[in-house]
Amino acid sequence: MKTGFVSTLAWVTLFANCLASQKDLPQVETPEKHLRLQYAQELETKVLKVGPAHEISIGQFALQSFSDTSSRLFSVSSLSALKSNDPLEPGAIVLHKVQVDRSLEFEEGTTKFHHATFASIVEFLVVSPTGEPKRILGHSEQITSRTLPFSAEDTESKGKIASSIQSAVEEGLRQIVTLKEFSSVYKSQKMFQR
Repeated sequence: MKTGFVSTLAWVTLFANCLASQKDLPQVETPEKHLRLQYAQELETKVLKVGPAHEISIGQFALQSFSDTSSRLFSVSSLSALKSNDPLEPGAIVLHKVQVDRSLEFEEGTTKFHHATFASIVEFLVVSPTGEPKRILGHSEQITSRTLPFSAEDTESKGKIASSIQSAVEEGLRQIVTLKEFSSVYKSQKMFQR
């Protein structure tokens, strides 16, 4: 009985010493991969002219969508502007372009408005760890409006354009997370599962 007590006491003392010495060691955390996001600097001022004196800041919509969506999807270390003469950073995702196409349809043979459609496309450059860029396009579905866009009674077109751009950004990022060479960088794809 006495031997068992001494043996147990020795194990407890040894275990306590191991824990104490472990506290003195530097703590090594499992490294988490963080993604650098960039965007073409000209997106900050990219607009869609929708009338003689009216513009929609589609570049700002795209940047907001890119920031919001990617922060839910990836571990993001930074989001910064990329000037036209800056080199592409290995391992980065760059939002390069945004474009909104809109068309107005009128009743055949008349000037009576029938409907309008909006569709957006965004271009990403995904830069491999070796510096090779890959072009990814994100498209939105066409959104239809029965109200003449940006007329006096229209209250929806701006929101529809923003929604269209958001959809294109999500579709482009959905493609990016499926790339084999980048799969280890990404945190989760669950946001796209609805």
